Amino acid sequence: MAPIINDPVRKVRSLSRFEYVRHRPPTYAERALVFLTSGGRPQTYLPNQQPTRGELITSNFRTLYEVEMGMQHMALEHRLPSAGDAAFFSAETDLIWRVVDPARIVERQVRDVRALVEPRLLTWMRQESRQFAIEDSAAVEAAVLKALAAEPLAADEGLEVRCEVRISLDEEALKQLSLLRSLDYSKQRTISEHELTRLVTTNEQEVMEDRSTFYARLLAQGEMERWGLHLHRNPGDIPLAISSIRDDDREASANQIRIIEMLLDKGVIEDHMTEDAARAALEGVKERLTDAGQGRTRKQPIYREQLERGLSDRDDRPDTGELQ
Repeated sequence: MAPIINDPVRKVRSLSRFEYVRHRPPTYAERALVFLTSGGRPQTYLPNQQPTRGELITSNFRTLYEVEMGMQHMALEHRLPSAGDAAFFSAETDLIWRVVDPARIVERQVRDVRALVEPRLLTWMRQESRQFAIEDSAAVEAAVLKALAAEPLAADEGLEVRCEVRISLDEEALKQLSLLRSLDYSKQRTISEHELTRLVTTNEQEVMEDRSTFYARLLAQGEMERWGLHLHRNPGDIPLAISSIRDDDREASANQIRIIEMLLDKGVIEDHMTEDAARAALEGVKERLTDAGQGRTRKQPIYREQLERGLSDRDDRPDTGELQ
């Protein structure tokens, strides 16, 4: 692997007054020749240019600099602070440089490109990285590249420098970010579980309210209407509905029987107040209500039992002309 070349000046030689009278200076495909006169004035000859013999004799050149003008590569690594200096980014920089003004290189005495460029590069990158939190490595990379593109690193020194920067997290920052993400995940999971519990509770409350509203509507309607609505939605509850209705009828009949007995016992209904037929009818009503209150019917079978054993018996029973 070829060594990294940081010095753009490959060779420096002092010249005698008549050194090139017989010999011409060397030529290179990617080197410029920069001659300094006795007064320190530079004279540059690019790789495709050569000084004439007359120029070599009359210009009184005293020093020759051979300046490399080919593309050179340099790789740098740095740690960049995040906002608050709480953690660090890892920056890998691929730096490509070349000489565009050999005379300026000689005048500024640039002999180590890394020593010239790296401090400037690091200062700019740190200024940008401190504006971002540790999780914003992509934004740091974009900001650094934008800053480097806006202002050349070493144009005043006769260099053209191009940089490709990759920003990532160093090991400690990765651990810290992993911890932060774990805490954030736990927080989001807790919030989600709380929201789920809230939704379940709300749903249960809504179901209870719907049931309360439903039963309130049933109670506000007549007996048969509310049972009809319920059985329309729940056909399987027909035996239970019939049993409940009969229980209600028995209780109502028993209450009516007790009232009639009370009236008869107290003599509120006297013989002279009613005809014999009316008393007989009253006694008939009492007898019928007594049977109903005790769960007996004379001509009507228990409909719940009939449902349980099927409708076949009902279809075979002769029509008596009475309501079932």
